[in-house]
Amino acid sequence: MKRLTLTIFSVLLALTSVLAQRTITGTVKEISGEPLIGANVYLKGTTTGTTTDIDGTYTIDVPSESSILVISYIGYNDQEITVGNQQQIDITLSEGITLAETVVTALGISRSQKFSDLFCSTSGRRTT
Repeated sequence: MKRLTLTIFSVLLALTSVLAQRTITGTVKEISGEPLIGANVYLKGTTTGTTTDIDGTYTIDVPSESSILVISYIGYNDQEITVGNQQQIDITLSEGITLAETVVTALGISRSQKFSDLFCSTSGRRTT
């Protein structure tokens, strides 16, 4: 009897943890309405995450309503959203800090011998 009670309790515990997870879907776009391909969508404080597809859509499983989604993309400001009771969360990211100018340096590049310098000049001497 004790073994049966323990088995039933274990099954109910596993079932409630599976039922507690919900699937959240949505899209990530920029201000102009274009989808952001490859944006990161993850749960704050965990390693659970996903990336958006070619249409900017994502799907992620969250454990509770208090979960916080973090959405990030290179060149845009990160956004954090509490899931709450929402099933679909569409996000619009705004552009972050942009560089006014870019400086390119040639540090560490060595000059190679030109192709024309590879030919020997004989200057009147005969070579065999």
